[in-house]
Amino acid sequence: MLALALASGLYWTQVGSAQALVCPVSLLSLCLEELSPEVRRQLPDSESKILGAMGLRSAMVMPTSDAECAGLVLVNDNGDRTSLSVNLGGEGYSLPLTRQHELTLWHELGHLQNLALRGTVLPLELRPYQHEWLADIYLVWRSVHETGSLDLAWQQYHRRNLAVLADVTNMSHWSPPVLRQLLEKYDAGQLMGFGHYADFLKASYPLLRQYDADALGEFSSLIQRTFGPGAVQDLPRYIFWRKARLGYYLQPTLRALMGPNAADAWLTQAAMQPLSEQGAP
Repeated sequence: MLALALASGLYWTQVGSAQALVCPVSLLSLCLEELSPEVRRQLPDSESKILGAMGLRSAMVMPTSDAECAGLVLVNDNGDRTSLSVNLGGEGYSLPLTRQHELTLWHELGHLQNLALRGTVLPLELRPYQHEWLADIYLVWRSVHETGSLDLAWQQYHRRNLAVLADVTNMSHWSPPVLRQLLEKYDAGQLMGFGHYADFLKASYPLLRQYDADALGEFSSLIQRTFGPGAVQDLPRYIFWRKARLGYYLQPTLRALMGPNAADAWLTQAAMQPLSEQGAP
């Protein structure tokens, strides 16, 4: 059975002291046969319910409580998305995407890695938004250890920004407020120096500035009024106390899309001239 599973494209990967089963959706039946009866009972009781829970997502994680199995990670068999587009000021821009399948997988594995660290490195209770940006922290660490570069970490940063500009409901996954702190504090060499993810998280998590729900709601409203359908950019006093910080988070992405000069001019016109992480309100 194990040899057949490995040949088919599903595999086990280490998560803390346990393992997670990574499963292409087309092999769901085979994946479920790989799980112990105790683990299988923790999942929905039919393949159709599991697939229904996944919907059209590119990947989904189902954590389990078991000494040997940390959970099931389902991944879509569809081809990787190669670009992401956004309209700014009536002009379209496109961000090329590479290795998106791996980034999606690392994010989902990050959920399991962080669950294993609750009560030690992380608090026992985490809000849904914290779960999402913590998964992207693992993605940053993992991508550097896989490539020796921060390029894929920055790609994820830009992707999260573009997703929220396109649809503000993606605020639930808006990790740039945390990722920007890490990407400014650590270079690739420093991240490579953390041989274990738990060590990196132990060093970085206590230093991270986190926003509460009220602050995130203000950012959400500002993004909606500035970038949403029918929005008018000339709103210099609307939630003005968040504009400099929003500009700080958006600037790297806008520069990657527009070039530095055009991006900085756009931010100036929108009254979002960015301040530093230390100086912004």
